Amino acid sequence: MTNELLNDALAISDAWSSELDLRELIDTELRASGVMSHSVDVVAVGKAAREMALATRDLLGAHVRRQLIIVDEGPAFSMDSDVEFVIGEHPLPGLGSLMAGERLVEFLETSTDVECTIFLVSGGASSLCALPQSPMELDDLHELFAAALESGTDITTLNQLRAASSRIAGGAVLRLVHTPHTLALIMVDNVVSGERWVASALTYDYEPKSDDVESLLQKIGRDTGPLAAKILEARNRRGEVMGRPVTSALDNRVIAEPAGVLAAVAQEATRRGYRVIDLGGSLHGDVQDVVALMGEQLSAGSVEDGPFCVMGVGEVTLRVRGSGTGGRCQEFAWRMAELLDGFERNVVVAARATDGRDFVKGIAGGWVDETTARRARERGIDWSSVVEESDSYSALNELGQLITGGRTGWNLCDVYLAVVGEA
Repeated sequence: MTNELLNDALAISDAWSSELDLRELIDTELRASGVMSHSVDVVAVGKAAREMALATRDLLGAHVRRQLIIVDEGPAFSMDSDVEFVIGEHPLPGLGSLMAGERLVEFLETSTDVECTIFLVSGGASSLCALPQSPMELDDLHELFAAALESGTDITTLNQLRAASSRIAGGAVLRLVHTPHTLALIMVDNVVSGERWVASALTYDYEPKSDDVESLLQKIGRDTGPLAAKILEARNRRGEVMGRPVTSALDNRVIAEPAGVLAAVAQEATRRGYRVIDLGGSLHGDVQDVVALMGEQLSAGSVEDGPFCVMGVGEVTLRVRGSGTGGRCQEFAWRMAELLDGFERNVVVAARATDGRDFVKGIAGGWVDETTARRARERGIDWSSVVEESDSYSALNELGQLITGGRTGWNLCDVYLAVVGEA
């Protein structure tokens, strides 16, 4: 029974990948925006930049003049000589990320006679393309990221602080666009605040007051000290950039969001005979709170005898404590193992990252069932120690309960689900 449930859990959690068509989604928004006959320059940045750029070029053909594609790994396809790739780093920005930021500025400032600049934006762009405002430097961006992990804050808070101290994020890049029109097509990976805060609000204006930035710094435990002073000074200097007018007519459009993933997953669960309990497409908050929510729904669903599936899409937050290895999905699965220990019915919980990369290369997530905690004890694996060390990868790897993965060309948050068999 468990093998059957596991097969169903893995298939259901991945069903969205065959249902969503990136080319079709981009085509719909391109046509709605009225740019199909315009000459365009394309800037693609984020984890899905490569695939979004390829689809856009395929749809617009010769109307595309220049392309700048900023990704986290080398290209797997060849295109014309007017396409430039820059490789940034993720999740921590590196020298490649700084180069990408500088190149973005140069690309937009280069004289062009096209009618429209198209931005193709997906999650991860804040790290892959970084250009901090002085006096912020690369090491300060690393400290900011570490502080966010330690505090367990949400991604929007981190991106707001990045934008407040950036020369390109928070709408600053719009001051560099000289074409009559600007179109931004956005793949949403932020369930806290939606498309506005994907890529640290690259194509949305953000001009916080000093008090706003101080409140954000307090949330990550850095309201005093050198980092706070630098971010506040960067915010002040950034005001000069934001004071310049935006001369291009802007149109921001969403091409895909987590709700689409949830709909596809729910449809597959229903097709396989499961009653669906829907937790929504905006799961967020501390991982343990989401685990508790899943547990409550499992108990409530068990009142009826038939098979059912509890599911949600979103992005939990972690407070990283130890020096172990893991990711959001692996951590969620591991914490569910204790809750499922001795559960009265056969159950499999699976958590999978839609970008195919749950922090660890080659790993998309993890799964557990009602026997995982017992088998871990038999192998001498202490559940609490794994949590304290943030080492879910090692534990799940030893038990053979990792979900392998790789680049999917999407970035639409994580799928969390539990399939429960007949009573």
